[in-house]
Amino acid sequence: MNKFLLVSLQIFIILVLIIFVINKSFLISVEINDYIYSIKSEYIFLIFLILFIIIFLIQNYYLKIKYGFKQFITNKNFKRKEKGYNAFIEGMIALANKDFKKVTISNKKVSEYLSENPSLSLLLKSETLKIENKHDKLSEVYEDMIKNSVTENLGLRGMMEYYLQFQDYHHAYIYGEKLFNKNPFIEKIYETLVNLIAKTVNWQQLINITEEALRKNIIDKQTYNENKSIGLFEIAKIKKINDPEESIKLIQKAIKLRNNFPPYIELYIEILIQEKKYNTAKKFLKKIWNQNPYLDYKHLIKKISNSLETNYLDLVRYIIGSSIEKDYFKILLIEALIENNNWENARKEIIPLLDIRPKKIICLLMAKIEEGENNDIQKANAWKMRSNEGAENYLWICSITHKHQNTWSSVSNSGHFNSLEWKQPNMLKEVPNMDSFND
Repeated sequence: MNKFLLVSLQIFIILVLIIFVINKSFLISVEINDYIYSIKSEYIFLIFLILFIIIFLIQNYYLKIKYGFKQFITNKNFKRKEKGYNAFIEGMIALANKDFKKVTISNKKVSEYLSENPSLSLLLKSETLKIENKHDKLSEVYEDMIKNSVTENLGLRGMMEYYLQFQDYHHAYIYGEKLFNKNPFIEKIYETLVNLIAKTVNWQQLINITEEALRKNIIDKQTYNENKSIGLFEIAKIKKINDPEESIKLIQKAIKLRNNFPPYIELYIEILIQEKKYNTAKKFLKKIWNQNPYLDYKHLIKKISNSLETNYLDLVRYIIGSSIEKDYFKILLIEALIENNNWENARKEIIPLLDIRPKKIICLLMAKIEEGENNDIQKANAWKMRSNEGAENYLWICSITHKHQNTWSSVSNSGHFNSLEWKQPNMLKEVPNMDSFND
């Protein structure tokens, strides 16, 4: 379009000049050394016209060469890129077929034809080395990928997975964190980092990255509360001996975040007992027990009882208060009565719980009563046998492996972060509340 306008303008100028000269013909005279030379304006114009035409032709020829060369270069580059992309496709197909010889040939072509953009070549190399399990060379390619803006994320992920293979969780986390900072929305990158933190036990990192994930709307509020509370809980455990005041502050924050989670309550009570704040521990445990009863608190009640030099049974009665109609409360009382050898009252309290199919824990307590009160081994064994048919006691069960453990931990015995749930072994799909025995 521009070229057409330029030519049109030039032709227009020539026509205007021709018309002007024809209509305004005049004589041009020049005196040189006493001689006067005269020439008509038409001839002067003719000379200029010839020069103009020569310039026009040279210009036109130059533009043709220039744009023709550019087009030639463009076509050549296009063909090179096309060959490069085709070679890449061939390489990926060969890779899928595990034809590594052809992959090598294709990769050379990709490197040759797409030399200005090595990202595809690096990608093909990495996938090939991954299949061939050439880890040393693979790490070198990943490092090259990190230097390339197009493949940087792939390189970071590759290095993270590379170190994961060798269980080098420290370096895996370093690359994973860089990847998270570049693009936190990569699928499961947050979960991967959290699990790496669990391996390296750097709990402050857990808090930091969890706060960042919430700010960027990668996780919901519940996940944020749980994961941050775990970080606070673990740091509180570390500071328990040398910095108990800070430990108390941290565990209190954790308790608020996870709604009086029993394992956190246990740690808090243990710190209070350690600091000889027995009355505070007693009052707090009574409050929590009435909100969310948990039988494993009984060892804490015993510690407080021993520290205050009070009767364990009396302290149990104080803790449970008047809410004796609930099963968890009754069980705690029955256990305390049994430990006090108060067989008559223990039997009295357990009878209402002996339905057609009593729970396992009730059967086992009844066996203790029969053996302790009457030394009736036969009846005791009968109750033990019957316990096999009763509903299982609640345990901490890993939601991933379904293996159980007696106490909660941030990382299960199977190595999974925050995977333990309080439930019955035969109710793996149901997540019961802590007061399930109250039904």
